Amino acid sequence: MKNQGVSFLSKWKINPISLIAFTLSGVLLLMVQFGVISPSGLIVISLSQYILLFWFSVLFFIVSIANLVTRIPRHAKWSTGFSGEIARTVKIAGENKDYFIRGRGDTSIKEALLENWPFSEQDPDSNWYVVDELGNDVTSKPLKSIDGTMSVIIEE
Repeated sequence: MKNQGVSFLSKWKINPISLIAFTLSGVLLLMVQFGVISPSGLIVISLSQYILLFWFSVLFFIVSIANLVTRIPRHAKWSTGFSGEIARTVKIAGENKDYFIRGRGDTSIKEALLENWPFSEQDPDSNWYVVDELGNDVTSKPLKSIDGTMSVIIEE
């Protein structure tokens, strides 16, 4: 089940073809808009060709923008509006690398961690608990109740 989610997300990442299409459509649109390609421009075409090229460049630009927007990665959802999810910072106790977990505000920290387990080198089924910056156990508290970096302590 987890592999399906990973492959699903990988389809939506921005790829070089999308960026090339966006760049070419923008250049074409600017060349038409500034009259480089026009009946009296540097590249001379007839009026009917100009009208067709104008609308083609506008549509090509809109389609390339739509293609890029649909490929925005999941971590950039903040740019499309508030989705109801919040993010919190976690790390393994004693390590300096920070990770982000996401979930609804009323989701417990344990549920959010299990859903988006960021520590690939650690087994999520091992015994662990989460503490805040003061050392209080916050494993079962909701995400919205904690600010600051939390530490995951894995019992061996």
